[in-house]
Amino acid sequence: MLKSLYFKIVLILLIFIVAVMAAVGAILLNGVTSFYMDDFAAQMTECFEPEGFLMRDLTEAARAENAPSRMKDVLSSYRNILGIDEFRNYYVLNTDGDTLYGSDPELGAELIMTPNLLSAISGSETNLRGGGMDYADWAVRIHPEGKGTSEESGDCVVYIKDSLEEMRQLNSVLFSIIIQSMIIGVLIAVLLSFFLAKSISSPLQSLTYDTQLVASGEFSHEIEVSSADEIGVLAENFNYMKERLRSTLDEVNGERQKLDTVLSGMRDAVVAFMADGTVLHSNVSAEELFGDELRENRLMLDDCLEKLDLPMTDGIDGLDLTTADGVEITRDGYIFHDRITDGKVYDVGYARLRYSPDDGAEQEIGCVFIIHDVTARYELDKSRREFVANVSHELNTPLTAIKGATETVRADPEMDPDTRDYFLDMVLSESDRMHRIVSDLLTLSRLDNNRTKWDIETFDMRAFIRRICEVMRPELTAHRHRVTFGSERNMPEITADRQRIEQVVINILSNSIKYTPDGGQIDIVLTHKKKQTVTLTVRDNGSGIPEEDLEHLFERFYRVEKSRTQDAGGTGLGLAIAKELVEAHGGTITIASKLGEGTTVKIELPVECRLKTEKN
Repeated sequence: MLKSLYFKIVLILLIFIVAVMAAVGAILLNGVTSFYMDDFAAQMTECFEPEGFLMRDLTEAARAENAPSRMKDVLSSYRNILGIDEFRNYYVLNTDGDTLYGSDPELGAELIMTPNLLSAISGSETNLRGGGMDYADWAVRIHPEGKGTSEESGDCVVYIKDSLEEMRQLNSVLFSIIIQSMIIGVLIAVLLSFFLAKSISSPLQSLTYDTQLVASGEFSHEIEVSSADEIGVLAENFNYMKERLRSTLDEVNGERQKLDTVLSGMRDAVVAFMADGTVLHSNVSAEELFGDELRENRLMLDDCLEKLDLPMTDGIDGLDLTTADGVEITRDGYIFHDRITDGKVYDVGYARLRYSPDDGAEQEIGCVFIIHDVTARYELDKSRREFVANVSHELNTPLTAIKGATETVRADPEMDPDTRDYFLDMVLSESDRMHRIVSDLLTLSRLDNNRTKWDIETFDMRAFIRRICEVMRPELTAHRHRVTFGSERNMPEITADRQRIEQVVINILSNSIKYTPDGGQIDIVLTHKKKQTVTLTVRDNGSGIPEEDLEHLFERFYRVEKSRTQDAGGTGLGLAIAKELVEAHGGTITIASKLGEGTTVKIELPVECRLKTEKN
């Protein structure tokens, strides 16, 4: 009964009525007190105005020979104006605080020295709103003119004191009225609250019964709407909610089917396990990873952990993966990086499946693994690490040589000129080598980040190749190589970055010159296919390249017979740059070689190369 809405409404209304009437009573009582005190202060201020009649008469009376009698007559004549009665009296005191006369029958009683009275006696004449609920007073010092100072001056103090008994009597009557009104108001509130509570609780009780039917599964039951107020709106909303619940259940089934579709289409493998270690759900990618063991429902949690190289467990409750290698703790679980299985690398996401029932106590019902194939990224990171190591090594070699030569020259100030020149030439040579390495690295960096500035123009490839052969003539002559150049007729002009294509051709031709024994043969052939593409073939009869090295030729810093290529002054980046430049033009570059027979390089470029000009 005490917890029912009916009782709560009655109790709230009663408390509200009592609180309101108590607050009103307190305000009224405080208002009466404030009004009485303010009225007393205003009345005294007006009566004892310095230029007023009362002050003038009192001052003149104080000058007379029979001053006490005259002042008494003046105050008696102003009795009504001052409000002198049985509760309010006046007194006349000398500057020593002795009472000379007054309207109080008990004149002989000693007056209490209040702050206002003490202030007037001392001559400051500051009247404060005084005594709280005990009294109200006002004190004025009278200064008769024409007399001496100090005690012979004839100064005196007029003191008005009100006992506030009249105000207390008024408050007592008012308090009785408030109590009586409160009792009557409570009785009326009780009667009204019973009717009001009944009008609210009855429809709610009916609504409660109807909702219990719906909760039991009776979706066909329609709740009756008997009013247009908030309760009626509640009933209408509940009917709407019932229909929405029915449609939501249908949507849940549909979403479950969608989830199955999404999981089956994911490239990442997803497999969820129940608390007992059996599979709850999986997708096609997971079946491809775990094979028949998952398809035949034989896969258990421990089998999954073993395959992914994660710590074994006796069940999900004892599963602690924080000790695994490469673990990253996230807000929702863990990510295990670089798990290698069956020759592939995976990142494995792990999270626990939690369920919160109606009592709010969260329960763990299983776990889920999301397995992402990162083999390509792993290989890329590995290549980058190797690239950084190679760069460090390639730069360290000339730096070591430069440092050694410099220290040698510095340690021997009397070194003969020929030896000094030898070491200085070494420093210069290694500096040039470092410059080539850095220049090639910058070129590759711009190509990788699409920051290369292309200067596109149209030019004749035959004249272009002849000019390069003339440029390379001194080097060809130094190695006694024979060079032939052949071209098809009606070769089309190409549109490309002339300087970048020249860089590629010079690199290929330089390799043929360097790695072909002196007196070798180098053939250059230029052909086209229906004037759509142009093919440049450079063939030599050099020492050739081992078959196992062919697939690595375009890798950065890769060298065949490293000692020989270093002696030739290569940086190990030339072919990598050539490949990037050719592919940027939309072309291809291939290398065929047989050990001991020679090497053939083919560069195929489209006639119309479409390149985007990027800012540096």
